[in-house]
This record gives sequence, structure tokens and C-alpha cells, in this order.
Amino acid sequence: MATSHRSPRHVFGAALAGARDVELRDAGADPVPEHRLGATRVIIGATGVAAAVALSWSLNLEPGQALFYPATFLVAVIYGAGIFAAGRVGATRLRWRADGRELLEAFGIGIALALLFVVGAFLVRFIPALRDPVSHLLDHARQGSLPIVALTTAVNGIAEEVFYRGGLWRVLSPRKRVLWTTVAYTAVTALTGIPLLALAAAMLGFVVAVLRQQSGSLAGPIVTHLTWSMLMLFVLPHVVQ
Repeated sequence: MATSHRSPRHVFGAALAGARDVELRDAGADPVPEHRLGATRVIIGATGVAAAVALSWSLNLEPGQALFYPATFLVAVIYGAGIFAAGRVGATRLRWRADGRELLEAFGIGIALALLFVVGAFLVRFIPALRDPVSHLLDHARQGSLPIVALTTAVNGIAEEVFYRGGLWRVLSPRKRVLWTTVAYTAVTALTGIPLLALAAAMLGFVVAVLRQQSGSLAGPIVTHLTWSMLMLFVLPHVVQ
């Protein structure tokens, strides 16, 4: 499927106004057969619940605990296993290809989101109820091994995109995918008990869902997600003390 090269403003404007030809946006990805849709949805739902429990547990571990690293990798394993099982049952494949301009645009959007959150972080420093949970989360990077934390962050970011904008995306109605993948991603993240992380999930989830819908590919959402999360990991600890 040919893609047009439009600015982020046009991309998001189209999504908010009601995107055109949504039924065709996943050209290059096999639809889930109707007789397999129910079973695929059960697998996706069970995966989401299991990953939510594992994520909440891992992020609430005390900073510096060695268990934090396998716990966060476990979240990615759960997502990966669920996607593999859903793909086998639903006989689906996902589109990964994107051209250089799409990837560059996705990279720029990730940077813009990160800058927005960095600016917000300066204000959060003066609100203890919001600052303290974020600071506790960032202590995993401050007190643990930063390279390993970066690796787990990247692996989980990819796994989340493949699950929410891949597996879950495929079993939803085309006209409700942006809304419900954003809601699901936000709800799971909110279980960590960190309000600003849930807000971040809502904003990031919406942006990458729009990218997914417009391009039909997972590449753009993954680039945006990784760009945002890596910048947050390396910059935010110096802003939120």
C-alpha cells in the first residue's frame, strides 16, 4: 500500500476528524478469520491481564533489588508469548516496513513528546504528590545498572507496541482501534499507581496509535516509543530529584 508523506499536523488532524478508508489501512497484514476471532481475543485479553499484573509488580519493587531486572523482562516475555500464540491461532501477520521519511517523522514526534514531558517535569518538582512516585520509579535507574535498565526499557517498549498496536489492534473494529488501544494501554499503566506514568501512557498511546493507523506499519510507533522512553530514562532523573 502506498503511503503519503504528510506533516504530523495533517496526520493527527486526519485522525481526529475521522480517518479515511480505515478498512484498507492494514494492507500487507492478514485479517483474523471470523471463526478464529473469538479465540484470538481470549488470548489477547489473557495476555493483557497477565502483563498488567507483572508490570505493576515489577515497577513497585524497591530500587536496587536484583529481582527488578528479570521482573521487567518477564513483562516483555508475557507480551511476546501472547502475540505469538494469537498470531498462530488467528493466522495473522503484521506489517513492519516503513520508508525513511516515515521513520524520521516518527523519531521527531518522539523527541517532541519527550521535550513536552521534560518541561512538565520542571513543574512536577513542586508537587510532592506527583513528584515522589516518579522519583521512586526513576530510582531504579539511579541505584541500579543504567545499561540494563535501558535494555529492559527498550525491550518492553517494543513488546508493548507489538501487543497494543499489533495483536490487540488486529482484533478491534477498525474505527475503534485508536480509542481502545489507547484506553487499554493507559489502564494497564495506571495499575502501577503512578499518576504521571498513566498520563504519559495516555498521550504516548494516542500518538503512536495515530501513527499506526496512518501508516499501517508497526515501525513508526516503535521508533516514537523508543525515542520517547530513552530520552525520559536518561534526562528525567536529572530533572525530577
